[in-house]
Amino acid sequence: MQFSGFRSVVGSMWSVDDEVAQEVVSAFYRNLVDGSGRLDCTRAAVALHKAVNKLRRNNVPLERQIVFVHI
Repeated sequence: MQFSGFRSVVGSMWSVDDEVAQEVVSAFYRNLVDGSGRLDCTRAAVALHKAVNKLRRNNVPLERQIVFVHI
């Protein structure tokens, strides 16, 4: 995707449980929005980090937390 012009990509290294994926995606997009309500793609790495930390706080097993990557 980066060869197609995307500056960064968020994905998973292997298949992931639907419930965990939904939780990460919801938290990711909440954290991707800036104070004015606009998407700020420069915050992608931080947004993913915060989303995965939420999994950790909710005691999601480690093998379900480490699936997600930001490139």
